[in-house]
Amino acid sequence: MKEEIVDNERAAQQKKSAVLEQAVLTRSPEEVSRVYEKLGYVENSARALGLACRFRGLEYVRALVGGGANFTNRQYYIEGSSYTYTIHYWLTPLEMNNILRCTHLMDKWDGCFTNTVIVGDRKLNVLPIEQRAEIVKYLCENCEQVCFDAGELLYYAIMSGCKRIISVLKESGAKFSEQRITALTEKGRSTAWQEFCNMSDSLGDGEYMDVIRSIFEENGGRRFHYTEAVYLGNYNEYREQFRLYKPEFFRFILEHFNQKQMNKSKIMKGAVDQNSVACLEICAENGWLDAPRKRDEMIRYASENGGTECQAWLLEFKNRTADFAAERERAEKKMMRELNADPNSVTELKKIWGYEKREDGTLVITRYKGNNTEVEVPEKIGNGIVTEIGGWAFSPGAPRLREAQSDLRRSITRITLPETVRVIGDGAFYACQALVQINIPDGVTEIGMRAFGNCEQLCAVNLPAGLTKISEEAFWDCESLRGVDLPEGITEIGTCAFARCRSLDRVTIPHSVKVIRREAFCNCFALERIVISEGVCEIRQRAFSGCVGLKTAVLPRSVQKIQNYTNIGQAPKAIFCDSADVVVTVEPKSYAEKYCKRNNIQYVNPAGQ
Repeated sequence: MKEEIVDNERAAQQKKSAVLEQAVLTRSPEEVSRVYEKLGYVENSARALGLACRFRGLEYVRALVGGGANFTNRQYYIEGSSYTYTIHYWLTPLEMNNILRCTHLMDKWDGCFTNTVIVGDRKLNVLPIEQRAEIVKYLCENCEQVCFDAGELLYYAIMSGCKRIISVLKESGAKFSEQRITALTEKGRSTAWQEFCNMSDSLGDGEYMDVIRSIFEENGGRRFHYTEAVYLGNYNEYREQFRLYKPEFFRFILEHFNQKQMNKSKIMKGAVDQNSVACLEICAENGWLDAPRKRDEMIRYASENGGTECQAWLLEFKNRTADFAAERERAEKKMMRELNADPNSVTELKKIWGYEKREDGTLVITRYKGNNTEVEVPEKIGNGIVTEIGGWAFSPGAPRLREAQSDLRRSITRITLPETVRVIGDGAFYACQALVQINIPDGVTEIGMRAFGNCEQLCAVNLPAGLTKISEEAFWDCESLRGVDLPEGITEIGTCAFARCRSLDRVTIPHSVKVIRREAFCNCFALERIVISEGVCEIRQRAFSGCVGLKTAVLPRSVQKIQNYTNIGQAPKAIFCDSADVVVTVEPKSYAEKYCKRNNIQYVNPAGQ
């Protein structure tokens, strides 16, 4: 009954939104005000406001804002994924070019983002830029009331080259948020960063540099984060686009992006492939060829790959700058060290392991650099004890990996962790597709997001008694994983934690878990039996969707809430809707029994009723 009321309320609000939008497109501002007053509260007025901003003008915007309209917009769930998005109608004053269409902020088929909209036998065109500029000025003056972020609009205006809107926003004092600046300068794995790369890839050479300069200024002169996406976006052989190695453009990239994050060997090899001596000179100016090892590596590469002009320049550079006596002495010392090296020394372990030292003296393994497919993680490096496997430490999808390193990580079959490990970080073993065996030490309390995601060959894991948290997508797409024994004491099983574990055949949820989160066991096709212990209170939507082989399930009396999956325009789907043969064991007169009755799910209870 409660869910039915919610659905009716949602349908009523959708109808109100549609009426308001139609009024904006067909009536005068005064009539829009009267319609809004008659409708009362409209939950989602963002689209109507967006239409007014793009096609109707300032008077319509004032009328809507006076009635309570704002840009708050609820999230929509995309069928078949765990992704939600919100359409941001505050983008409507901008020019809707190909740059903006690379964003995740709008529905590309929504008429709000076109240049014309058809209303009956009339065609409304996008407002002239001056009128949209006046609207933006008004929005800036009333930003809190209309839930408008001027700094975000400034960012997208710069990216899309909308100079008049940029001018108005700056006159209004708009500035980037610290969150936006951080995403561009420090957080290169974020969605915002990927969006930036997608948008900037679509720009021409001159446009690209103008945009980067503008954002660089707004960032306070902080250099942009650098990832492989920047390289691929500016050097793409399939599009015959080699602008990265145009000397002016190359120098620009090195000046505005964080050089510490660049794969210098790869970039310089690309310069050799393009036979660009000018780019190598710029690399030398930035100190990239100061190390004898790096310089000699480039000389060998140029020799092996036909870069005759680059080879000649590199040899001349070496003769001009090298201290041959000092280099010979260093080479001799290195050879003696290697002959006398202890394989367990800190020096030798550093060749295999990247790590960080915490304030308490413990170590986090951040990177595996070795060449073995059967790996034993050391308990100690020097005086530091290894207590954590850091994010993406073994993953072939980690940033700034050479292709050979990625291939090696995909081939790892066995990993032994020391008993000192307490935390397994996000993506630590993600996509280690050959991994068959790994021990999870008894002291581990937390398994991070996607820690074992896409480990296709992993067939069994021992979850220790002290484990309290399995983060979202921790074992996502582990298609060989079979029975899982969740320990007593675990309190959190994240969203999609075991989704797409196609071989998983049984699960027992211990009493310490209070909430089974969304899609936790989604698309576990082989799952036949689920036992949910007394103590579990809530089951979120789609927790067991796609479990087509499910035969039996046990729902305890403690369960007081089960969320059906709802999508716009579709009937709600029950928690076991894909399990045609399932029979659920429930307690008499419990919430679970009532839920099964309401959703036509077969059930039995211990009393046989």
